Amino acid sequence: MGLIHDPNTTQWQPGDLVIHDSDAKRADMLMIVLGQDATGAFRTRYAFPWAQPRPWRRKVWRNTMEWLHDPARFGISTPRLSQPSSGKPEGKAHHQQTENYPTPSPGGEVVAVVERDGAAKPGHR
Repeated sequence: MGLIHDPNTTQWQPGDLVIHDSDAKRADMLMIVLGQDATGAFRTRYAFPWAQPRPWRRKVWRNTMEWLHDPARFGISTPRLSQPSSGKPEGKAHHQQTENYPTPSPGGEVVAVVERDGAAKPGHR
């Protein structure tokens, strides 16, 4: 089976968020680049494992560059998680993820905090 979209040409870095050519183009389908193996294939896993079918949650996927697209190409805004190769981290994070300050999803909306029993915490979507 071939590509659906034009092949990607971006050389990804560990920490970059990408979206697979065959996946639905939604924020919950983003993958995080873990690195590359000796053959040049990128090792990725889903950035939001709780939104995936159980067998995919811990799986590490191996894909060549052409299959892993920039989410912005599909209107999905994402933060850059990896540091530029020439830069060092500047300062510390100013936001802690707590119950009072939930971490926003890549699209900017608040992600509901879900307990192990599947119930959402009050006050969250």
